[in-house]
Amino acid sequence: MKIAQVAPPVLSVPPKKYGGTEKIVSHLTEALVERGHEVILYASGDSRTKARLKFTYKKAIGIDYIDPVHYFTHTINAYRDAEKEGVDIIHNHTGQFGIAWAMHSNIPTVTTLHNDYLLIPRTPQQKLFCKTTSYVAISKNQKKRLKGLNFIDVVYNCIDINVYAFSEEKGDYLFFIGNIVPHKGPDIAVKIAKELNEKLIMVGKIDKVQEPFFNEKIKPYVDNKNIFFYTDLPLKKIVELYQHAKCLIFPLQWEEPFGLVMAEAQSCGTPVVAFNRGSVPEVVKHGVTGFVVKTYEEFLKAIENVDKISPKKCRKWVEKMFTIEKMVKHYERVYEKVLSKEGKSS
Repeated sequence: MKIAQVAPPVLSVPPKKYGGTEKIVSHLTEALVERGHEVILYASGDSRTKARLKFTYKKAIGIDYIDPVHYFTHTINAYRDAEKEGVDIIHNHTGQFGIAWAMHSNIPTVTTLHNDYLLIPRTPQQKLFCKTTSYVAISKNQKKRLKGLNFIDVVYNCIDINVYAFSEEKGDYLFFIGNIVPHKGPDIAVKIAKELNEKLIMVGKIDKVQEPFFNEKIKPYVDNKNIFFYTDLPLKKIVELYQHAKCLIFPLQWEEPFGLVMAEAQSCGTPVVAFNRGSVPEVVKHGVTGFVVKTYEEFLKAIENVDKISPKKCRKWVEKMFTIEKMVKHYERVYEKVLSKEGKSS
């Protein structure tokens, strides 16, 4: 197949640090090339890929200065070029920006909803978006919540299990990693650690708009004795923190569509304790690779029981469910299904 992958223009592919969507786009693009497909990646010019790279912006525009004009310009240029290239299918990773342009394209589009871009349709414009493209959800929970969309399948995200290597040796600290925003629950992670008198290591990205939240809810408790916080660590160090953590705590306060950090932790043999929100019960196998809990009290009790979880079972679960190979093969089936529905062959 000749496939166009349209990534967001805000971060390079793969991302230099954080960027879940860009990680997935990179894994998918590189694996498709290795499997013999002709792939064009539309991303920022500082991206690295074995595919043919085309770009509107030489450098990623960055998440601190996002203007819809950048998204639309990047996406429109990608669609126009893909038409000239005669690709078989376009895979849109830019959400509503690609969805809008798909209405004007003769090339079938698959849109992966990396975040909950669309809610239950209420306006004529939203209803039009519902049938514009074939949607892929990244969890069954996300598909269930976003009613009325033309979903063609559910495809779980993947991680590179060679990077997130297994270790059976565990340390004495709890681990939190993620954006420092209220709905990720970093303040609850601090509360849990203090109540249980546990050491907590936190790694997170702080956007400017979230600095007041961090300064009020997190920073006062960072003493570098029991609670540690880092914003800029190399991947090797992050993997080591995953590998030797007592458990990953994921006290999220919203319906998380997937949650790559859960898969990364389990790949390293580290159990996950998380609230039963969004995709959590699909990514964590309760009682086998961690604990999926409903209340704060259950969360505390689960942490006290993580030593009963087998690191090897955590790893085997990820090898079964969340590998690059599994995700890519699933997307190949999605492309074939869409092309078959459109009456086109690959």
